[in-house]
Amino acid sequence: MWVRIASRLTTGALGFGVAAVLILLPPSAKAQEAQRRQYESIPLPPVTPLTPQSSLPAAEDEEIGKQFLLKRRMAIPQFSISGDAQYFYNSNPRLLDGDVSDDFLFVGSSTVAWNPTWIKGATASVFARQQFFRYNTDCDLDFNSTAFGMAVATSVRDWFNVNYGYTATRLESRPTGQSFYDEGDVSVMLSRTEKFAQRFALPYGYTMDYFHTSPGTYNRVTHGIFAGLNYVITPKLLGQFFYRFQYEDYIDVTREDRAHILSISLSYFITDWASVRTFASWTTNKSTIDRNYDALNSGLGASLVWKF
Repeated sequence: MWVRIASRLTTGALGFGVAAVLILLPPSAKAQEAQRRQYESIPLPPVTPLTPQSSLPAAEDEEIGKQFLLKRRMAIPQFSISGDAQYFYNSNPRLLDGDVSDDFLFVGSSTVAWNPTWIKGATASVFARQQFFRYNTDCDLDFNSTAFGMAVATSVRDWFNVNYGYTATRLESRPTGQSFYDEGDVSVMLSRTEKFAQRFALPYGYTMDYFHTSPGTYNRVTHGIFAGLNYVITPKLLGQFFYRFQYEDYIDVTREDRAHILSISLSYFITDWASVRTFASWTTNKSTIDRNYDALNSGLGASLVWKF
């Protein structure tokens, strides 16, 4: 799972040119773009169950020694189609400070990916993703997200894993049918997972993203450090805890954001290709401009993955 995401305003001191660009955006655009990245910063469960580490007994005969069964090598799937649906409570859909209204939100995602298997020493994926964000009350915030990208993962011996890639994303307002935000994301992640006590794993690492956006006032570099704890309760039940600290440095405007993200989830794998989960997350963001907010999300989700 590689699965990997605060807000949009500037100050009057930036000049009339910057202000004119921002006026062209719908008033809700800042919250919509931030909501998408907030959603994507929370890790999804792995696509297949995680089983506890165990040593299987080897068949052995006193006269001829250990025996090994030959198994037919199965073809490795190179394509996948996946879908994910979440319905959850959001305490601050407009990501405002002070007295705010809450809402319920549905997020539906579908992804088609090509995962070539002939690249030695690395795994790669080329994908297209469509997402739908639908609010129960704040329907003016409804929007769609379309993304295309590629990702490559490799390892440096057994020290750490390296993931890098590029994703192009466009956001479109559902009420108006017009696109209001484009983004190119060049990303790098260094990570490592420590396994202990058979059922526990501790993933941690560092991420860096360069976002080239339209409008260009959102160009920024994001740094993040994260750590988590995975607990395999049963072969089909997985518990996850996750923390991420995120620092955003905007390039064309005077702005810095710092965010803390905490999440906890419980996932049940019905089959190797279907899972359900319950989750909760808390995000707090502090900005050098008037863009401070807290947000709580909690709800249910389901995922399907078909590989061929």
